[in-house]
Amino acid sequence: MTQKELLYITAIAETKSISKAAEKLFVAQPSLSYSLQRLEKDLGVELFKRTSEGLRPTLAGEYYIQTAQEILHSYRKMETKISWLNEMKVGHLVVGTTAFLGSVILPPIFQKFNSLYPCIKIEIVEDVSQNIEAGMLKGDIDIGIFHTPVNTNAIHCDILVREFFLLAVPPQDVLNEAGYIKKKSTRKYMDLRLTNQKDYILTTYAQRTRQRCNAIFSKAGVTPQIKYLTKSIQTATRMSGSGLGYTLVPESYSRLFNQEAMPNFYYIENEFSPYWDLAVCYTKLGGLSKPAKAMIQICNEILPCIYNTT
Repeated sequence: MTQKELLYITAIAETKSISKAAEKLFVAQPSLSYSLQRLEKDLGVELFKRTSEGLRPTLAGEYYIQTAQEILHSYRKMETKISWLNEMKVGHLVVGTTAFLGSVILPPIFQKFNSLYPCIKIEIVEDVSQNIEAGMLKGDIDIGIFHTPVNTNAIHCDILVREFFLLAVPPQDVLNEAGYIKKKSTRKYMDLRLTNQKDYILTTYAQRTRQRCNAIFSKAGVTPQIKYLTKSIQTATRMSGSGLGYTLVPESYSRLFNQEAMPNFYYIENEFSPYWDLAVCYTKLGGLSKPAKAMIQICNEILPCIYNTT
């Protein structure tokens, strides 16, 4: 039973498909099928059965997968210990973040990390924040870079940047007349309560942007009329710019979008806590590997600078 076989079987179980597992593992599908057939022949049992929903583990398959996951976890622990001994000449690091956030922050972070530790292999997991948290608790993800708050005390967060949410108002909306500038400031503000019972475009419930929006609405006593749901903040912003409703947009995101029909952006009074905190996170269970500690340090150095220039 080799490490490759363990990885093959767990990937098939996760994707429920040989073709999808082959794509994930960057191996040829016939090679993966042959490996599975050979392993089942050696064991004398079938590990998967075909169903209308894809490949499902048999009873023997469930036992094999559980054991394989335990072995792979032990293998990674061994790699971690060895990486300390050989001064990071080998190693493996899994970093989780959201898809859009990753497109902004990962290139400069990885560029710095790779220049210092070129032999450390980095795997990227892109998902919603709560799934990244779950992966960290399972030991599948070493470091998470996402916005707080987290859902468990078992995850520690180094807060790096506080970022404000802006109210996006369609350019032709009469509400623009209610914008104001505070004394000793050049920022335009809007009373969020004026949007109570108004049409909003918001992200889906599983996304941290939506969770923060809900908290802001609650504190302001605002009940949005949700007209559209989307997984993309950029889509929500574009729809607002086209006159389809209001939305709340993190400040850095609003600066990155470039489109013809942009909404007008307004700051929201601090009493409604219109912000979230970007953090590099890791589990409190067990120790951190040397690559993980190095990545955390680089995040602390680089991320504040990225947000100061966006």
